[in-house]
Amino acid sequence: MKKIIIVLLLISSLLWGTQVTRVKWKSGEKFSSYLRSKHISLSVLKTLDELEEQVVGEIRGGQIFYELKDDKGTLLQALIPISSTMQIKLSKDAKSDKYRFSIVPIKFKDEKYFANVDISKNPWSDISKNTHNDKLTSQIKKALKNNISRLQKGDNISFLYTQKTLVGYLHGDPIVHVIKITKGDKEQFVYVDDDGLGHKEPFETISYMTDSPRTAIFRQTSYKPSSSGTFSMPVRNPRITSPFSYGRYHPVLRIYRPHFGTDFGVKRGTPIMSIGNGIVTHVGWLGGYGKAVKIQHSNGYMSIYGHLSGFRTTVGDVAREGDVIGYSGNTGTSTGPHLHLGVYLSNSPIDPMSVLGEESSVVDTLIDKVSGTISGTQVAQTKKIPIFNAEKYRDMLKSHISNKTPSYDWKKHESQRAQDQLDENFQ
Repeated sequence: MKKIIIVLLLISSLLWGTQVTRVKWKSGEKFSSYLRSKHISLSVLKTLDELEEQVVGEIRGGQIFYELKDDKGTLLQALIPISSTMQIKLSKDAKSDKYRFSIVPIKFKDEKYFANVDISKNPWSDISKNTHNDKLTSQIKKALKNNISRLQKGDNISFLYTQKTLVGYLHGDPIVHVIKITKGDKEQFVYVDDDGLGHKEPFETISYMTDSPRTAIFRQTSYKPSSSGTFSMPVRNPRITSPFSYGRYHPVLRIYRPHFGTDFGVKRGTPIMSIGNGIVTHVGWLGGYGKAVKIQHSNGYMSIYGHLSGFRTTVGDVAREGDVIGYSGNTGTSTGPHLHLGVYLSNSPIDPMSVLGEESSVVDTLIDKVSGTISGTQVAQTKKIPIFNAEKYRDMLKSHISNKTPSYDWKKHESQRAQDQLDENFQ
């Protein structure tokens, strides 16, 4: 118990007299320039590994991030989102005054909110005025788009929605769950599905075609390229064990770090093939990737093949798509035999799966049992799909209305939200 009290006191003293600001990254500014502007020693850059250096190089002008400063204006911490779930954390050590770089999960707050708006002029301006959450209007418009009564002066609209926040600030679009429209003595509930579309009933009715009894399914295998199909797979019968990510918890290092590539689970000694035509630029040890091969392709693409056990190419070779360039292994920072494939475009990492052709896929073809010709006999069917938690959200909305809960005003509660979420994000 003593330890817990001491930790809480330390956190409280650290955050006392501090202020959080929401900042935009300057266009063209490098991470080193940002450090200098905050009077931070560039020695922090020496602690970054190759992947972390790539991450800071990906910060673009206009990126929203958050700074925590003391009452003298000294930067205590900076949180810079690098994806929808991960962020760079730059923090000042209270004892040594040195700064530490790390990649950590973003700690969103995800809560439900209520609004009740009397339409006095224009529904969209009235919603914005009452909530100070401008993104709500576009979501409400979308939900009321299909065959829903239009709002006009004298009507009332109330709704329940979920909104993410980060350090007290709005983050992303709100998700509207249910809406109630009141026109005089007439009431109408609108239930919103996962796509943001409104329905008059707590379910979605879909139409589909089903085959007649005299048809059967014949499964025919054919090659189906990806949307781009720029490159081919590096292994036969690929099995993905870890996808591309800006923040994967590393099983060996036990820290969050980017995973700029796709891992394929393969046995040791599996032939590894070049994903496309190119020039081999590296054959040998490559840090945490262990034994690795690099190939420079046309149009600014480059591929890396990591954790190999052996090579079947040398620097300067012309690699053709499908050529065996090495064999899978367990070298470098690895927990078991696998292939790490990294793909870069203009020196920036991209998801390999966005440019790889897919493995052979199954295409369903309807074949008539008797004659062997394609059957055209189909029957139209409808099905009711319940909207997730529709009744639950409706009851929650009714409860707010009955209790005369005021509309949540995002501007009014801004400072309180920031204070409430301060300890959760800056520690």
